[in-house]
Order: sequence, then structure tokens, then C-alpha cells
Amino acid sequence: MKAVAVAATALADVIKSGGYMNKTYCGACHGERGCPECKKAAKTAVYTGLTEFFTPKEIVHTDGTAEFRGETAPGDKEATLVLAVDLGTTTLAFVCADASGTVSYGTENPQRIIAADVIGRVDAAMQGKREQLQKMIREALAKGFLFVLEKLCEERNRKMEEWRPEKVRIVVAGNTVMQHLLLGYPVDGFAKAPFRAYTTEKNEISCAGLFAECDQYAEFPKWLKQAGVTVFPCFAAFVGGDVTAGAYSVFPWAIQVRKGEETEVSAGEKQQDMRGQFPCLLLDLGTNGELLLWNGKSLFGTAAAMGSAFEGGRFAYASELFRLIAQGIRQEAVDETGLLSESYFLEGYEGVLQEDIREFQLAKGALRAGIELLSKKAEVPLSEISRIYIAGGVGRFCEVNDLFDTGLLPREFAGKVSFVGNSCIGGLLQYWKDREPEIHATGEMINLAEQPEFEELYYRYMNFER
Repeated sequence: MKAVAVAATALADVIKSGGYMNKTYCGACHGERGCPECKKAAKTAVYTGLTEFFTPKEIVHTDGTAEFRGETAPGDKEATLVLAVDLGTTTLAFVCADASGTVSYGTENPQRIIAADVIGRVDAAMQGKREQLQKMIREALAKGFLFVLEKLCEERNRKMEEWRPEKVRIVVAGNTVMQHLLLGYPVDGFAKAPFRAYTTEKNEISCAGLFAECDQYAEFPKWLKQAGVTVFPCFAAFVGGDVTAGAYSVFPWAIQVRKGEETEVSAGEKQQDMRGQFPCLLLDLGTNGELLLWNGKSLFGTAAAMGSAFEGGRFAYASELFRLIAQGIRQEAVDETGLLSESYFLEGYEGVLQEDIREFQLAKGALRAGIELLSKKAEVPLSEISRIYIAGGVGRFCEVNDLFDTGLLPREFAGKVSFVGNSCIGGLLQYWKDREPEIHATGEMINLAEQPEFEELYYRYMNFER
């Protein structure tokens, strides 16, 4: 698999860069809605689902400059193998990688049958369904890992039970609630302020300890049953291991590697020590927006509720919604308050209804307020943040100008933005490539609701600028 170099230009440039896997899906849902056509295609496709991930060899920014992050081949000359999963609330994204390449698979999280979001699952767990939720996610992971492993064996013309890889590792990251449900930890601390996780530490567990009670475990080859499992550390209650892994993929020096009392640069960072060279911001945007800012010395994090706007809502991609709203602003079909002009008010503008714009404004207000307050706490002016990495599905096919014209991002970020797709998977693979260094997701968590300025900023940034 080629390293991903994603520029915020046309889709053709993205595909040309090698940043997207060879996928098989229909033209209507693009593999994101789990429709029958996509499920049928997945039975025969080697690369399936929506898993497109960032491996940090090179990042191409919107100003045309590039950063080199060291070697990113998914293995070395040893017979090594890694199974990784991004444990999402909505989607599970799997990757199986050896020294020759990767196979990926995306599927829905079966826990959605019980509750669609993390708060609903916390409530269900507290109402006696914690064991059921745990069983569902463990069985889904066991099934997904077997699927990608079988596909990789098919590509290598190998029989899975006869393979003898010298080193095997399973790495898992997801939001904090999903990791707690997987490991069977109490989730009561997520139900009310001040919102505390039972643990945010990295967890090491045996494959048998995680999957022995799953039906699929009997199909695991002996060498896989002997593998260890690493569950990534979380930053806070609502900034999870998936964001920690994403940060490790784009600014690994901020995810501390400790030996004694000294802090060293990640093994994946082969060049000079860049920890204090420039501030960086990671925006992992979906139903929940999670932000991590490195100011050159410390990490600062926050989370903001985004709603459905960044998931696309009625549109196949969020980028389509952003494009149409930006176009409506330029053509004065949408005013500064977000109100559609009289000629479009009833039937909408190019398919965009008033309710779509309001949902977008709520998400925009929360995100912009979060960015500004995080910047203030870290004592880094917006203009001095050197790199902005946008992770998650929101960046798929985005035109960066639309993000500025809608006010989703401040103008100070112009020329500094990079879309990095599923940076969580990229971080998990890089962690394995770096021979599993010690990592710590430590820093200051900012609760937006407790900030006196939040409400004022929130309402200010809901509006559009001409």
C-alpha cells in the first residue's frame, strides 16, 4: 500500500496520490450506508467497506509543502503481522497488515441495535445491558479480524492454519466509551458531570482473555490465540484512544515516549527533534468533535458535540453539504444569520433546506468556539498554529475553500490544512512499525461547558461572514 499524501484539492488528485484503497461499492452510498449492493460486493472484494487510512510517511498540505515522517511500510523483513481496528460508535474499521501490504474492511457496529450513540449505550449499560454490549462488540471484532486475516492469506496464497508468523500483534483504539464497553469497565462516570473515565491508561490483554468466549475464537489459528492485544490510552472521558492514535500518526512527538525521567521522540520520527518546532492541531470530526492541540510543550484537548451535520445528514458526504452552503453564501442565497432568501425558503437551495443549514450552524458554532478556547488555554494564537490536521470522514472529498467560506475554519488556518482520513488506523500501524514504544496521552482537558466565554463564542460563530 502506498503512503497517503492527501492534498485538499480535487478528488482526482486524492485518488492519484494513492491515498484511497481499492474499494468496491455502489455509486449511491459509497460503502457508507451498508446497503445490500455494498454488502453483496463485499463478499468478493479484497478491499471492502469505507476504510481509507493515513499512514504517516508524507503529508501534503494545502500550501503544496510536504512533511516526511519516516518509513511507513507496515512491517520489516521479519515475518510480522498486525491486526488493527478503529472501534467507532457507528463503524468498525479493520486492517490486517504484513511486510507486503494491507487488507481492510469496514462494517457497522452491531451495538447500534441497542443505542445509536455513546450516551445511549452508557444508559443501556447502566440499565443492565453492559455484558450484552461487551459480548456484541467482542464477537464483532473476532469476526472482523478473521475476515481480514483470511483475505490477506488469500492474497499471499497461504493457508491460515499453516502460517507461522514470528511476531503477531492486535492493536485496538476507539472512543473512551467504546473501549470501556469492550474491556468490561464501569461506564457510570460518563453519565454525568464531571465525566470521568474508569481508566485512561493503555491496556495489555491476551487474545484469549478478550475473545475466548466468542463463537469465532474456535476458528482462530493457534498462533493468533497466543497474540497479545494492546488497547490504546485515552486522553480523557470524551477524547479517546482513536484520537490518541491519530495524534501519534501526525505529531508523534506529542505522544510521549518515556525512559526513566526523560522524554524521547517517537521511534517513528527519524529526523530531528520537532517537539518544540511548531504548534499543531488535530481535529477529529464526526458526531462528536475531538480536538488535540500541541503547543510545543504540552497537549491540550477538548470535545464538542457536532450533531449529524458532519456525518452528511441527508447527503452522501458532509463535503457536499459544505459545498452547497458555501455556494449559497457566495450567491447570497443564504444571509449572515443562516436564513435562506425568500425565493429559496420553502423549497430549499440546491437541495439544502433551512433545517440543514441550522444543523450545520450548531456544529460550526461548537467547533469554532472549541478551537478558540483551546488556543487560548494553550496560549497559542490561531495565526501561530502551523499545521491543522483534519481526521475523520468529514474531510472526504472536501474543498478547503468551502471550510473557510462557511466559517467552519478560521482564515488564519489558510494554507496549513491537511486531510488525513482515518488517522487512527495510521497511528495504530505506525505504533506497530515503531516496535510498540511506550506512549502516554497526557495533558490538560478543557470542558467547554465550564468556560465562561463558550456561550458567547458559540452564538457568534453560528453566523456566517460575507
